[in-house]
Amino acid sequence: MTACESGGSGARIHAFRGAMPLRLGEVDIAETLDGGQAFRWHGTTGGAYVGVLGHRIARICSGDGDLWVSGCDQDSDDTLVRNAREYLASGADPAVMLDRFASEPWATDGIIDRQPLRVLRQDPWECLVAFICSQNSNMPRIKKMVASVAGFGTGLDGTGKHFEFPEAAIIAELGETRLRELGLGYRAPSLAEVARRMAADDGWLVDLRSADYDDAKKELIGLPGVGPKVADCVLAYSLDKHEAFPIDVHVMRAVTRIYKMQSEAKIDHVASWARERFGEFSSLAQLYIFRSEVNRNASD
Repeated sequence: MTACESGGSGARIHAFRGAMPLRLGEVDIAETLDGGQAFRWHGTTGGAYVGVLGHRIARICSGDGDLWVSGCDQDSDDTLVRNAREYLASGADPAVMLDRFASEPWATDGIIDRQPLRVLRQDPWECLVAFICSQNSNMPRIKKMVASVAGFGTGLDGTGKHFEFPEAAIIAELGETRLRELGLGYRAPSLAEVARRMAADDGWLVDLRSADYDDAKKELIGLPGVGPKVADCVLAYSLDKHEAFPIDVHVMRAVTRIYKMQSEAKIDHVASWARERFGEFSSLAQLYIFRSEVNRNASD
């Protein structure tokens, strides 16, 4: 029996079937699934994480040097494995990453020697909604807002906790007033308008995967409530633009300190510098720099 099959109240609640290997090797699932890229994964007492992949509840955990996934319905196991691999296999292979980052100044404190991180490949619409909600907020509140919006999707179990993420038309119909009632505050009018636009052209967002980085970012910033950071998060974590380098206060502080930049350096300058330095590994580098900064703060 694998670690995934043995652990956690989530497995008992949802009656997950036997776990299947993803053949991805080890991954730090806590920091990958629940470290700020996505907001609908929840840890169980057994160390697994339960969330939603498309229209299915999935349980992901690590054990025996690999990741394992299990579902609690009768849909194809092959489909679940394929969807989980696509969700988690985005970005650099860990072996390539170790070689690429080995000489970076933040790689000297064991940051890259721990279980590897992965850049997620999320549904672009859910990712966009989540990061519009994320502005000027913290993880617990972001999760609460995203869960409130998700609750208008199709329920996937009897607990009232797991839902398919609602389509743009459903969120547009909720409107600003209802979104404010859900606790979104000043984000509500922006999300209502973005949902209305996406409902009118539901293929537009996914089509940005085939655009180049600069064009895709320009298009996203044209949406209400989407600034450079939100755009880069959506580009990195759902639209295959791994040259994106999302910058929040933690990453900005870490980069200016580690690379001895002027403290008054502009975000646009730092983002451009990072894309030039890390190239296609920029999104992954951002995750490791964030990990380094969090570890540093925890040890202070």
